[in-house]
Amino acid sequence: MAEVAATTQPTGSGEGVLNDGINSFSAYLVSGTSGPEPALEALFGDLDFGFHYHHLRGLLYYSYNAPGSIDWRFAENRIELRFLDPSLPRQFFTVWNENVLGSQRIFDGFDVPDKLRELLKNQPEFELGEAHEAADKLLQAHADLKLSAYFSILDTNSEIDLGGYSYREIYAVYRILLMKALYHRHQAAANDHTGCVHVQADELRDMLAQETKIDAAKVEAMLQDLVFDSKAAEDRVDSTYFSLMREGAAPRDIIIRPCHFSKADGLVQLLRVVAQRRPHVFLSQVSNALAAAFVQRVKAAFEAQGFLCQSEISLRAIDPVLPDIDLLVIVEEPTLGFVMLICEVKSPLPPQWAKDQLRALAKDNVSKAFRQTEAISTFLRKPEGIEFIRSVVPKGGLEHFDSFVTVLQQLIITSDNAGMFFGHEETPIINFRTLERLLQRADGDILHMRYCISHYNEWADECVTTAMATVEVDGLTVLHEGFTPTRLMDFPQTTWSSSSDRQRMIDDFVANGHHPFDCLVGREGVIIAPPTDAATDARGPLAKPI
Repeated sequence: MAEVAATTQPTGSGEGVLNDGINSFSAYLVSGTSGPEPALEALFGDLDFGFHYHHLRGLLYYSYNAPGSIDWRFAENRIELRFLDPSLPRQFFTVWNENVLGSQRIFDGFDVPDKLRELLKNQPEFELGEAHEAADKLLQAHADLKLSAYFSILDTNSEIDLGGYSYREIYAVYRILLMKALYHRHQAAANDHTGCVHVQADELRDMLAQETKIDAAKVEAMLQDLVFDSKAAEDRVDSTYFSLMREGAAPRDIIIRPCHFSKADGLVQLLRVVAQRRPHVFLSQVSNALAAAFVQRVKAAFEAQGFLCQSEISLRAIDPVLPDIDLLVIVEEPTLGFVMLICEVKSPLPPQWAKDQLRALAKDNVSKAFRQTEAISTFLRKPEGIEFIRSVVPKGGLEHFDSFVTVLQQLIITSDNAGMFFGHEETPIINFRTLERLLQRADGDILHMRYCISHYNEWADECVTTAMATVEVDGLTVLHEGFTPTRLMDFPQTTWSSSSDRQRMIDDFVANGHHPFDCLVGREGVIIAPPTDAATDARGPLAKPI
């Protein structure tokens, strides 16, 4: 039913409601428990209840792990649960907004789905022919484009051990599975028949081993981490991490949900499973590599706009208790000086549900970044901190001027969190997809970027509303709040680095006798950095305001 909804109403909410309901009953569905053939109306009712349960479960997790996030109101035979912390619906909107805008950008002008459906029209689903051979290259292109849009941070050829198989091997297997899911999805849409695909486990294993030339035993191990079954339920691995399911009773076929599989970020789901089942493997093999690769991904986005970047700067030689600076971005402003973004970069795996999101509050997770920025902020206001700033300013200084201004801006960049649970913090926080989009729209205009970051929360809040859902539980009416996006939010496109007016503005500034210090008139909180010669008066003409 969820697959039918995904095909017939791709922009509707039916697919999500049904999949949430399936997640709620997934442990039962794979248990092999026998029973009468379900009545369709009763089944819809159960899945609708499962949808409410799925969302109430999340609100309960927020309530008990993030006090003050959910408002509970009790009346006779009635309970209402509402968002008290606005960062929650804002986070939900941000993820939705990035998914939609990202899909529009990635698939703009991509006509492969239409070509596939034209090729597969009136073709049998399980008999290979010329049309299927022609479709293969299109399926490869479609799968590769989708994979590029995922949280593809690790090198696809990485030999990182995930516990019995490497990341390179699981990537190859997952790519083939994605092609199969896309094939069945487009074939069904072209011929007006939708649903799940059942395949024998041994047959699927052998097919994947043959096509990837990976040992069948390794493929078997991968499928154990990709398929939700009774073992996963026993291990208490959440069903939201899976798009494949295994029947609990004979013949224990694997069930492929083509639409669900082809939309989910299965590599993140897989890494979540590894982290839960083999935490020592994840910590020793994946965590550090993922963090380093994520810093490089963010660094590359800044460098693509012409910004100077330094990563993983250790401050221990200055003070052994200071944290490293994950990423330092230096932007030259010819009429001002330099703007430095001092970035803490946190790369936990993007969450699948509430329990994952709440991990951001752990001492070694996103919450740690705020304490690290506080320590670095304190350091930069000390004499040794000012000397550090001097050491990273480009050696040539600023053209036309012997003295200039350096503006410091701290920023936390994450793999997903856009400030969820951290609305009380002062340091701005942004997820990397929003940041990459902003960089592309800003054309090197750091002032525009800082403005957008500082106003993001209020802009996002204007694009989201909430609505109450109602469910009856044993004579008790339970109302729970959900979010509804009202419109997409994109950043305005600006021109700065590519503008023909930029150099003219700089020339006019110099010709008219202006100076970077002009911007400091009447300002408070300006730190005067003494010149290199400590004997020179700090107020002299060579002093550099920071």
